[in-house]
Amino acid sequence: MITNDQVDLDELIRTCECLREYFIKAGISERRPIEIFTALVEKSVLYIRDEALASQLIFDANEICEQAHYPKNDYSDAKEFIVRNRKNFDKLIENNVEEITHFCALNGVKYLPTIKNTDSKGGHKIFFYIGLVPISEFIKHELELNTGIKQDDVSIEYRVPQLPQAPTWARPLLYLKISGWKFYTYIFLPILALILGYILFLWNYFSMSTDSLFYTIIISAVFGFSYCLLKPFYEAIQKRVGIAPIWLTKLNVISAQLRYVRTESKRPNGKFIRALQLVVYQAECPICNSEVFIEKGKKVHKDRLVGVCDESPREHIFSFDHVMKKGKLII
Repeated sequence: MITNDQVDLDELIRTCECLREYFIKAGISERRPIEIFTALVEKSVLYIRDEALASQLIFDANEICEQAHYPKNDYSDAKEFIVRNRKNFDKLIENNVEEITHFCALNGVKYLPTIKNTDSKGGHKIFFYIGLVPISEFIKHELELNTGIKQDDVSIEYRVPQLPQAPTWARPLLYLKISGWKFYTYIFLPILALILGYILFLWNYFSMSTDSLFYTIIISAVFGFSYCLLKPFYEAIQKRVGIAPIWLTKLNVISAQLRYVRTESKRPNGKFIRALQLVVYQAECPICNSEVFIEKGKKVHKDRLVGVCDESPREHIFSFDHVMKKGKLII
């Protein structure tokens, strides 16, 4: 079982949306358990959009009942209502597990969601959250990884614990569907900069005046500064993922990435419209159990993104596949 503080937010959203789609297509008649599950999903998604960590996606019974439009005046009534419908939800999954796992497999989903709760200590409230249970094939895969001893077999699995928000002034650069004039702007800006740079070079070469040299230095500095600011965006667009610049993230985010993700919209030619998204990939080192962060590769790993262990950054370096979210020890 994956605990709530380790859950991958990408997988959480994908799994829950897949199950909701299954419920719609299957025409399940048990309404209340599905509504409780849906309410918990909606609350979780709202928190994720507000930059919450996976460990913060916990809610008390009254919050869930209100979200599901079944408000209760008393906490104990709300708790009993959630617990009762959670049992019905578990039965619903159990009774349709073959169809659900088949549907999930067709949609590339590796988990089944379950409604879990925190421990009650000293009479305090319990909180409910969505847990993810790996489908049987994935459980077998994890066991095989944990028994591996050889260096060549040391593998790692990345997760997305947070989708951080960019500072307000930087948000226009993100989350926009890059199509139409935005798409052509991204393409032609570097071309325009090269043309202007060439014109400045010719002007300075032929005029050889103090003014031309001064303006050339000023404009070149502006171009150079703009290039440093925008380079990560173009790298993410070209390579589909890149390292987010420091100025785009908050101080409490150690390492963040920019990824160029598909949206639900399509261009007239049938290709998906993409948008830039700020995201955090992390993992646990299978060798020393320390945090692994994504960084730009150096020396033999130049032009690659790699996972670097916080405890042993020189020796515990892993490959990074942002699509499969897997990697192998490469040094």
